[in-house]
Amino acid sequence: MHANTIAFGVELEVTLPVSDTTPIGPYHGGMQVPWLPTGWRAERDGSIRPATPDRKGCEFVSPILRGYEGLLELERAIDQIEARGGRVNATCGCHYA
Repeated sequence: MHANTIAFGVELEVTLPVSDTTPIGPYHGGMQVPWLPTGWRAERDGSIRPATPDRKGCEFVSPILRGYEGLLELERAIDQIEARGGRVNATCGCHYA
């Protein structure tokens, strides 16, 4: 198997500042994230518990990513989430398939 043929997807659980305007859809009904590439969705996840009232939970769900280019897109998405104030705590996780 060649690495560029591997397909995968990820879910990144974070907390964001409540002032962030990213549209967050319901659980399993995510909304397109306007500042990420097509296919990236933001949705609610009740397992994310912000530690302070100035944070809100958000799960970012990737589209199907492939190979090296997919890894680069994931890296860029993480950088952009972090730049918008995305942080993790003990209730956050990363899931992949």
